[in-house]
Amino acid sequence: MGNNNSGVLKFFGILMILFGLLYAILGTVALMGKVGGILPGHEAQETLIVVLAYVIALLAIILGIACVKGALGVSRALGLVFAALGLVSLIYMQVTQDAFSIFDCIALVFGIAIFYVAGKSN
Repeated sequence: MGNNNSGVLKFFGILMILFGLLYAILGTVALMGKVGGILPGHEAQETLIVVLAYVIALLAIILGIACVKGALGVSRALGLVFAALGLVSLIYMQVTQDAFSIFDCIALVFGIAIFYVAGKSN
């Protein structure tokens, strides 16, 4: 596993850490019933949606740390997993609730971007 402290990968890493923290905070606040309509499915408290949301938040933080440290192999693999989870979440939300989540779309885009940048730097 090669290490490279590319500026773009570090920037994506910082964005991913912030995204993961924001996603976890918004998910918790939505589950508490303080805000509505931010994360579709949280109002109904569907177990799979809640679990998937927190998995994505945790993975975003881990991926962000890997990107900041410059671990290209880990960043590339986790970027692909992150993009796949974002896609699964988008499809599941669309099929079950006929709703679109911008946060899952952002997760998908960040995952693909990190996968590409880490692969290109390698």
